[in-house]
Amino acid sequence: MSGRRQIGDADYTRLLTVRTALRQFERWSAAQATGHGLTASQHQLMLAIRGHPGDHGPTISEAAEYLLIRQHSAVELADRSEAAGLIIRTKDSNDHRAVRLQLSAQGARTLEALTSAHLEEIDRLIPLFESMIDTLTIP
Repeated sequence: MSGRRQIGDADYTRLLTVRTALRQFERWSAAQATGHGLTASQHQLMLAIRGHPGDHGPTISEAAEYLLIRQHSAVELADRSEAAGLIIRTKDSNDHRAVRLQLSAQGARTLEALTSAHLEEIDRLIPLFESMIDTLTIP
């Protein structure tokens, strides 16, 4: 066990605090999505589309990577989101075999409202996480 630090009661308490705060944020976020008529997964897909770098939206495979799900699950999620009017599929202008995901106008409006609320919540949580930074540093 050389090179490993001793784990004490305070370490478990800090880890519990961090994990609890993260779970509370996830639960809050899911409730926000539900309040806008979405599932948490649809919200995350929309964020993956809008946050994807570059001029084109992500492919299904790239969206699956962002969401940490299998490609067939991403296809099903995209199908449901498209049926709800949140996203659209477009052919890639450079590779006509590839399909890109983009937000619809409705999806963009919904995501903007959710993002605004999420940024406010993150601003509220910053002091909590900042107070934990020093205690999370491993000696």
